[in-house]
Amino acid sequence: MRIIYSALLAGAILTGCQDSTTGGLTTSELGNRYEVTNAGSGEAIQTGEYVYFHAKMKTEGDSVLFDTRTTGGEMPVVQAAADDVTEIGPVEDVLRYLKEGGSAMIRVNIEEFPSKPPGLENDTVIIYDIDVMEVLTEEAFEVRREEEMAKLEAKRDVVRVRGEERRTFAEDIRNQYAAGKLGEVQTTETGLKYIIHEEGTGEQAQAGDRVTVQYIGQLAEDGKLFDQSFERGEGIPFQLGARQVIPGWDEGIALLKEGAKATFFIPSDLGYGAQGTPDGSIPPGAELAFYVELEKVTK
Repeated sequence: MRIIYSALLAGAILTGCQDSTTGGLTTSELGNRYEVTNAGSGEAIQTGEYVYFHAKMKTEGDSVLFDTRTTGGEMPVVQAAADDVTEIGPVEDVLRYLKEGGSAMIRVNIEEFPSKPPGLENDTVIIYDIDVMEVLTEEAFEVRREEEMAKLEAKRDVVRVRGEERRTFAEDIRNQYAAGKLGEVQTTETGLKYIIHEEGTGEQAQAGDRVTVQYIGQLAEDGKLFDQSFERGEGIPFQLGARQVIPGWDEGIALLKEGAKATFFIPSDLGYGAQGTPDGSIPPGAELAFYVELEKVTK
């Protein structure tokens, strides 16, 4: 479970009370202009309650910049702020005026920002569409959080136990590769080598998808383990093709379907290059061996 205070959702903090309505929009005490698009059928949100919601951020031309329904992961949740709290963004501000099941549109003039966000230099307005999905009291929220944390830790324990067997498998594959005895290795035009141990049966991973990957990383030359996710009990999530990982991963994961298991042999120019890593765990010019499991693909 996560409590989101993302810059994408918080936006700019606008202060100062304006007219109560502007062009059909209501203006909050903090100066945020919004319109309730669905009154909702639940109770009004009270200070201190926890609000689960979805939010879509878009330009005035309906170009979607961010949508919590499609980014994967858990639904965002915030604790409703008191009326005298002013250092909050438009989404958290307007949520205080809604009911469970309600929706609102928030219109933020980004010309008032000290500097416009990257990619929005030619825009003047950001629009948030927010939907309140569920509201919990503090007590109910704590109970749910404890239950979900217990489930998450149990899941992590299963992954940790399985990690021992997976590490042995990864070491064996690396040893065969180093000895020149590993068959069925394929090579891409960029020099990435890979072998798929199990074909996935889920969605094909593509650039722009949110993916979660379990992995074991070794130096291809001597098998030295430099990182793994199994020990932590959970895979790494990232957006494929967004340069959030090394190029060899962006290319390699895009070859797989959800559920696939594979090993990548990544040349240094698709890894950490001639400089290696600052902490020295990956030396300059190192070829890398990554055993990976593509756990999840979210379109």
